[in-house]
Amino acid sequence: VVVVVILSIFAGIMSLSVGSSESRKNRAFYEHLTDSLSYVRLLSAERMQPMGLRMQADKQGQVEPVIVTLSNPYVDSQPKNAMELSAKVAGLSGSTDEQKPMPSWKVESGVSLPELPTGVSIRVQNLDSNGLQSTGRTQTLQPWFSDQNVPQVLWFGTGQATPVTIEVPHDSRLVGEVITIMPDGSMRIGQGI
Repeated sequence: VVVVVILSIFAGIMSLSVGSSESRKNRAFYEHLTDSLSYVRLLSAERMQPMGLRMQADKQGQVEPVIVTLSNPYVDSQPKNAMELSAKVAGLSGSTDEQKPMPSWKVESGVSLPELPTGVSIRVQNLDSNGLQSTGRTQTLQPWFSDQNVPQVLWFGTGQATPVTIEVPHDSRLVGEVITIMPDGSMRIGQGI
């Protein structure tokens, strides 16, 4: 009977150890994610380049968070008036049929996020349900900000960002607190907006 009691106590201690290692791994992922989001905000403002967080499937079909950057963000896509066109054509030598690079979202190799632990996911909810109209701005978004490939969390490179909340659940329980990205690009940890 004493041996059985000792073995059951040992088994209980081992299960607590395994459970706490899983929660430590989840908490480490959460802290790495918040640190990375702060870094991406600063990097986007420093480069004056749009960056974002997107959920992307890898080759095995697992959905992973990745940081993406808008390449060629300042390509002039507006039609030119006659005077601008004539000045441009006069200054060109050679072919006029060259292809202009178009803006596109590319995975940022300089910022890597850790692999999602088993049972952990990321939920992003947009706080600006009425688009830009609710903030009093009526600007027209460029096409690369309005198609379906745009990251869920987006820093515009001006210090501003899309207002969202990010939750990191593990089997329906939150790991850490809710992360709120404010319209000014700042990040708040906790429920309050």
